[in-house]
Amino acid sequence: GTDNGMAMRALYSSARLTKDVDFDCEDSVSRQSMSAQIPKALQAAAREAGLTDATVNQTKRGAVANRWTLNGTIGEGVRISWDVELSSRGVPNAAFIETATIQPPTDYRIARFVVRVYSPPAMAASKVAALLSVSRSVPRDVYDLYELVIRNASPVSLWTAHVSRETLGRKKEMALDKISAIGFELANSELLPYVARDVRATIDVRAWDDMRLAVAESVALWFDLAFAGAKPAKELNRDADSDVDLAGR
Repeated sequence: GTDNGMAMRALYSSARLTKDVDFDCEDSVSRQSMSAQIPKALQAAAREAGLTDATVNQTKRGAVANRWTLNGTIGEGVRISWDVELSSRGVPNAAFIETATIQPPTDYRIARFVVRVYSPPAMAASKVAALLSVSRSVPRDVYDLYELVIRNASPVSLWTAHVSRETLGRKKEMALDKISAIGFELANSELLPYVARDVRATIDVRAWDDMRLAVAESVALWFDLAFAGAKPAKELNRDADSDVDLAGR
């Protein structure tokens, strides 16, 4: 299944561009299978999209994450580079995975395809989990959360079922602090250059502050609602101090 930036763009027509696609890999898929199938799939995609001189190289090898880079030429000599990363950190409960049919724009010259993606609750939960990553403070998390908020996506059902009250209680203030720290200066340098031009023109200091406030209010409400319905850690057979993944993996 695919999550985050590419899924936001495919499913919600997000104006934020992404330079790669991230997949979460089922536990049943071996590293050997990934190493054999991903290059073949990328070469097939390159042919369908009309790339020439396509090469695929594995640029990251790890116990959890592996990355492949596709390089090629399209159009009149335009060179492109595209990354695909597979994570073996697990996937959310099956109740929070959907199958979607994607119709790329005609200019992409890519046929319609089917992909398993995070449902809206899992997308929202995954984005809050990304926001809380150690040593990460990126404005695209706030931007994506804002788009999920205005589309009424909510992680409450996932958190209530799979995250303990203790974890939710700890994470709420951490999330709000992260949102508060991501100001317009950071957004202007790290986010806006990758947002469609017409949308970019509407985001100034005041608009960004309004977006952050809307996200902070919604995230606080999500935590409060989930906390009210969640079970204590002991009823989930977990340690109350364990750092559980908010994405439900």
